[in-house]
Amino acid sequence: MESCTESLVQEFRPESLGLNHDNPSDFVRPQWPINQKIYVAYRLMIAAGMVGWIIADVMYETEVFYSDRRWLYLIYATNWSFILLGLTAIIQAVCVTFYSCRTDWTLDRQTFERMPRSLKLQWGLQNLSYNSAVVVTISYWGFLTFLDTSKILTSDMSRLKHTLNTTYVVLDLLISAAPVRLLHMLFAIMLGSIYSLFNAIYFLNDGTILQGRHYAYNVLNWENPAEAIVTCVLCIVQAILSQFILYEIYKLRSWIFSKTYFDMAASRDGSEMQSIMADSPKYMTLDEKREAEEHATQ
Repeated sequence: MESCTESLVQEFRPESLGLNHDNPSDFVRPQWPINQKIYVAYRLMIAAGMVGWIIADVMYETEVFYSDRRWLYLIYATNWSFILLGLTAIIQAVCVTFYSCRTDWTLDRQTFERMPRSLKLQWGLQNLSYNSAVVVTISYWGFLTFLDTSKILTSDMSRLKHTLNTTYVVLDLLISAAPVRLLHMLFAIMLGSIYSLFNAIYFLNDGTILQGRHYAYNVLNWENPAEAIVTCVLCIVQAILSQFILYEIYKLRSWIFSKTYFDMAASRDGSEMQSIMADSPKYMTLDEKREAEEHATQ
């Protein structure tokens, strides 16, 4: 077992910033020994639920708050994070379904060492959406709920959206086998920087939102630049903290699995590749497949 220090040193190697992983199948299977078909059904239900929730949320906020200015939905950081979470759920459902159904698909070592682009996209989106969900929840319940009394932020739907997002993220991290990398916090910081720049450009160019306000959040009011900059810095700190929280949940899940299913954990660590379907035959390397075909023709 690696010590905490060794584990952290590994996390801060330059290659840990990339989107390569030794076991791509970790992104399309659960951590636990459950039937893969159940996991596929779980992913499909989550994706459908997320799409339905986003549609309902857009319709609700448009009808109650935005009227004919539906695009104002995209002014809020919460909704950026919410849409990303829904998009991630869709990509996860597509990838899990695709790779689980391809029981005849053969992976050689070269393919296995090089993450498919689809799974890189999934991992990248997962990092952005999961981190931003935690940041949004911390920001809302940490200070926005006390400092901003606007109706859109104090509605029951808003409270639900700022709570269930992180609840889902934590539960999903405990279910899936996907890893978390500390250096991927930089992706979330970049996303936050892009949103801050967008927010500043919009409102400094006389953009308005509800009740003609020139700010979406009163703590991010660019008419008070010092306060807005402090808010941006605090959000960066929250992104770093959130990544550590996600990482510790991942490590806790891995630790529980290794203690509960020791033999299975050892088998996964030592195997060349994983079977994606729990009830399907093991994948073969190309050489093994050719040998089997030659043997069958003899």
